Order: sequence, then C-alpha cells, then structure tokens
Amino acid sequence: MVILCDFDDTAADRNVATLLFEAFPKQPLTETTPNWRSLHKQYLNAEITLAEYQENAFAGLNASRSEQAAYVQANADLRPGFQSLAGYCALHGIELAIVSHGLDRYVRALLAKEDLGHIPVHAVETGVSTTGQETFTYRYAQDECPWAPGNCKCFLVDEYKERGHSVIYAGDGLSDTCPARKADFVFARDGLLSFCQAQDIPHRELTDFNVLLGYLEEQNRENS
Repeated sequence: MVILCDFDDTAADRNVATLLFEAFPKQPLTETTPNWRSLHKQYLNAEITLAEYQENAFAGLNASRSEQAAYVQANADLRPGFQSLAGYCALHGIELAIVSHGLDRYVRALLAKEDLGHIPVHAVETGVSTTGQETFTYRYAQDECPWAPGNCKCFLVDEYKERGHSVIYAGDGLSDTCPARKADFVFARDGLLSFCQAQDIPHRELTDFNVLLGYLEEQNRENS
C-alpha cells in the first residue's frame, strides 16, 4: 500500500505558494512583470500553461530562497494528524509520499520543520542555474496530461500500481480529480470532495489526517 498526498491545502494547512506570493511580491511591478493574481487569471482563462503561471509568479519574488523557506516554516503548518500518520506508516511499512504541482523547495521546507524530511516528494524540482536564475524540472510530465508541461499525478498513481501497490489518494482540488479516479480509495477536501460525491468514487472526507489514520487502523484490525 502507498498513500499519495497532495501538498498545498492538503498535507499543508494552506496554499504555501500563495503564502509566498503574498508575502514577497515582485518589485517593481510592470506590464512585463505582472503580479501572481493577474498571472493566475491568465492561467484560469487558458491563456498560459500551469508551468508558465508558476514559473513567472515565482520569478523575482522579493526574497531569497532561504528567506522564503524560513517564512514557510514560520507561517505554515502541516494539517493536524499528518505527523501521526507518518509515524504510523513508518511503523507498519506503508509508503507515504507527496505528489504536487508545487515546488519541491517549499514542500521540503515544511516537511523539515516537522522532522519529516525522509518522506519522498514528487514535485516540481527546482535549482539555480550558473547565471543565478531558478530552474524548474518537470520529471513527471506527460504530453497527454491536461496539466502539461506540469507534473502528471496520474502517472505517479499508475507507476505505483504497476509496482503492485494499492493506492490511497488524498487531495483537494481540480488537479486531484484524475488521480482520484485511478486510486483505490480517496480522502478528499473541498472541490475534490464534491467531485467524488458526484462521481460515486469511494472516499471519506478529509477533515484532518486523523481520519486517514483511523481508516488504516480499521483496515489493520479487519485484516488481523
């Protein structure tokens, strides 16, 4: 069994990307360097891709990478129960991994705050070029994915299933609907919850991760 968990607004108690955009806006703002809200509107109107939105929104934030990481650790938290879930998974040999369209650096910053840096992170991989510009690598991109050139969460679900895993998926939004269809069981919040209800996808509401932990304990008792 593997538990694949979305990050922003799911494993994290808020959208961490938005937290950073609001805390460190681009300076100065011009027509060629629009703020993240205008970029997000362009993305929602299908004028730019997810990758273009995200890369342009992060480019030139008014803070270094280390300052952004420190801000994340000071102002965001993992959703209640996540750390207990991680401990249960480690004890019982259940793999727990993050799957996200977000950036690995802020995902890892928040996991590190809770001493959970060992958890695998499947996200947009970032680095710094020789000219000092941030780089973005989409290791899990698939051309046929509607989120291309962003990471394809369905690819990761398929990959784990091909290894013989049953997949529990936890998420909250539109990009989680495809993996939710493919998972064996879903824990859903917000828009994903409505989607699962409408599509009769086996699920429970994810109020916090104690719900998922309780489900695992139920399964363990039934199988013992």
